Amino acid sequence: MSVARVMFVARHFWPHCAGRHEAAAATFDLTQRLANWGMQVEVVTPRHGNTWPTEIMLGDVKVHRVASAPRGDWSTQRYVRHLSHWLVERMPRLDAIVCDQLREESRAISIAMESAAAEAPRDDSPVGVAMCGGWGDDSDTEWCQTARSGRRALQSCSRLDAVITEHAKTDRFLVSHGVPAEKLRRRPIGFHRPIAVTQEERDAARRSLRGINLDLTTDLDSRVLLWCGPMSGPASSKSGVGALVQSARFLAARDQDLRIWILGDGKIRDWVHSELKAEGVRSVVAIPGSFSDMTEIWRSVDAVVQNEDAQLRSTFPAALAAGIPIIVADRPAARDYLQTHLDPSILDSLAWYDPAKPSTLRKAFRSVWGDLEMAKDHAFELAKDLSRRHPLEQELTFWQSILRPNPNQNMPSPKAS
Repeated sequence: MSVARVMFVARHFWPHCAGRHEAAAATFDLTQRLANWGMQVEVVTPRHGNTWPTEIMLGDVKVHRVASAPRGDWSTQRYVRHLSHWLVERMPRLDAIVCDQLREESRAISIAMESAAAEAPRDDSPVGVAMCGGWGDDSDTEWCQTARSGRRALQSCSRLDAVITEHAKTDRFLVSHGVPAEKLRRRPIGFHRPIAVTQEERDAARRSLRGINLDLTTDLDSRVLLWCGPMSGPASSKSGVGALVQSARFLAARDQDLRIWILGDGKIRDWVHSELKAEGVRSVVAIPGSFSDMTEIWRSVDAVVQNEDAQLRSTFPAALAAGIPIIVADRPAARDYLQTHLDPSILDSLAWYDPAKPSTLRKAFRSVWGDLEMAKDHAFELAKDLSRRHPLEQELTFWQSILRPNPNQNMPSPKAS
């Protein structure tokens, strides 16, 4: 039985994952799942450091790093040309090429497909696909409206075989900008069934993390609050991480066993460190950087703060799927995301806070910390409900329908994990 041979094209990939580039974390997770399902998956991405190797294996996924990451308009055009030529050379052995975001890379795919068709027309040419995802300020549609290359990226969609979207707002935007409606394919987001974490597994995960970074040391009675995301935005409480930094002193004073883990990297990282030190809470807050594998993090933490639109790509859905209580900033993007996936009656049961009023973050924290076990039970039931409403197999079937080389072939069985 033939299997789909898929090339993902991504601006960022491993090791720039959770806490650094949420889209990279989402793509890493997706490619690993598709490979586990039986597809032959490869990823092409630029090198962000001169010492990075040009080829690596991540599980069953082969990663190619073909050029230095672009840093300006001129280098971006050179990067697009180089990437398109590289893709043309590999097209004969591919069934599909997927761009993980609607960016300049989608232009490279469309150019490569046109060049290959002009040189040697084939009946079995690979399918060209672009993903247009994200929510709110972090959405690909927002990038298309603000970036200089946005218009050309949108134009490239019309020359591809399919554009994968996540919600109706994206569909309307793309159609209004000339993308044919028949090319749009709505992606169902799948959630795996949550697995309860035993106390032994939690302790083992925390010991492992302590071995990685001493800042992540916890006592047996410690309860961990997590924030994970790119440290961008203004160096003030108006950023997501800034809101937590502003409240850290009040939260720590309420619970002597509290530990706060702030995962991520970005331009305001030094500001975060300085503010926490000035507030006198640096000893209870860990800032260990970004993580490519969040498995032990999810086993170790007790609750999560979600207050950045970027977190909706990876951190938020992963926390939901893990059955962890979440303190949510009441932002339009978060509402849109949850209304897309949850029954409306469930929304009011979440721990919301008003991002314009810092005191409401502390109130939401108290509502969770006041009866943490009940909050965990509720989060676990919510995760089970998500897995029933949106099973992971449904999303994998969707990808198979787009990427498989033969529409009549049966789906392969997933590999044993």
